[in-house]
Amino acid sequence: MKNVPAQVTIEKPCSQNWEEMEKRDGLNFCQACNKCVIDFTGYSNAEIIKTLASASSEVCGRLTKNQLAQLNYHLAVVPAGRSWMKYLGVLAIGVSIFAQSPSATAASFSVNTEIIKDSNNTDEKKPVKIGKINGRVLGADKKPLKGIKLVISNTKYSALTDDNGRYEIKFTQGIDAKNNVLLINSSKFEAEIAINFSSEKQVDLFAQDRNLMIMGGMGYMPRKTNNNITKS
Repeated sequence: MKNVPAQVTIEKPCSQNWEEMEKRDGLNFCQACNKCVIDFTGYSNAEIIKTLASASSEVCGRLTKNQLAQLNYHLAVVPAGRSWMKYLGVLAIGVSIFAQSPSATAASFSVNTEIIKDSNNTDEKKPVKIGKINGRVLGADKKPLKGIKLVISNTKYSALTDDNGRYEIKFTQGIDAKNNVLLINSSKFEAEIAINFSSEKQVDLFAQDRNLMIMGGMGYMPRKTNNNITKS
């Protein structure tokens, strides 16, 4: 069995209004869950892990989607056999870990569209006949986004959107139909679509904010190794 890395999740994001929460002991108090919410937006990965690891019960927290993704990335790259807490520079002595059941399903907060390639897909084996593609990039409010860089994976093709959110990419040196993922290359936004090589015009690409806030009960799923759960 392959090693399954430790993971931090917010299985059920909270929809309460952060700005309208009552202040208690310097923290925002959520009436819905009857808990104070920790604002992790200014915390490092190590500080978040230390807070979760030292808690005796579930921690209700607030952070960005990008923070959560980066946190789980760092947990995923901990070498096998190494303490993930020590690896992140956090002392593991004398702390208890709030752990979710290992059978629980981890919530996914990736906003990227998953592109599943079928090895039997004959379309990927056909030569691309169109010489370019074009389309629009829109925000969550459906308004066009200007200056967004788009790239086609595994190629050197790229483009920037104009004032109307439109882009055009010409295949000046041809393209392999297998390279069919068009994605946003930005520190602020993310999204991707599968390119339809049967048409120049592509579906609208809706950019999603990497810094969108997530709030809710935060759980920790320990690393699983050879059917055993390890806490360090």
